[in-house]
Amino acid sequence: MSSSIYECDCGAKVRFPEWETNRSFHCPKCKKGIAITVDSLALKSVALSAGQETICPICQTEIEAQETCVHCPDCDLIHHQECWSEVGGCGTYGCKQASAIDKTETTSETPLTAWGDTKQCPACGEEIKSISLRCRYCKTDFESVDPMSAADLRKQAVVSDETENLKKWVVAFFVMSLLGCLAPLVAAVSMAYLLPKRAKLNRCGPLFVIMGWTSIGLSILYTVLLLLFFVAQEV
Repeated sequence: MSSSIYECDCGAKVRFPEWETNRSFHCPKCKKGIAITVDSLALKSVALSAGQETICPICQTEIEAQETCVHCPDCDLIHHQECWSEVGGCGTYGCKQASAIDKTETTSETPLTAWGDTKQCPACGEEIKSISLRCRYCKTDFESVDPMSAADLRKQAVVSDETENLKKWVVAFFVMSLLGCLAPLVAAVSMAYLLPKRAKLNRCGPLFVIMGWTSIGLSILYTVLLLLFFVAQEV
């Protein structure tokens, strides 16, 4: 079996994404969970032997004979296939196949939700975890874990473009502020442009905040020095 393409029971041929840490994955067509190893191989479903009793280490419930389950290739424990798919790996602590924390989807400030909660990606329409900050299908990033509509996504894109443009202007003002001869012009333009956008400037990050205020300060300083120079010349 290919390490990147898997044929689901529904007949769909699925290409696995490039894994970073979280291997949680469902068939985009039938939404059935697919249990995937650290080597990007899909585990084959197995059936319990007659009279065999076992507890899924993830959901801590007994696995019934008719339920689809998988064997961990490293610790050999049996899991519900859907449980393995949901958490992205083995439920045994320390096992090589255990799921790792996906930093693109969770942060220390992300609110925890119930196991199995999902939301719809506003970009591609696929079901993703409710705490996701990135769609694992189309790789779209979200500013918040709250469900978003297509309109919200467009608004986010507009804000992102405005932020990038503001960063470019900050860099331009900073460079021009280093040229003393342009100081009066830079002082007037930078203050007129940046002062009304203080809140947006703060969202650009500390580096651009420092560059923005420094450009204003330098241009004002050079303007004062130029005025003193001309006054001294007249005297």
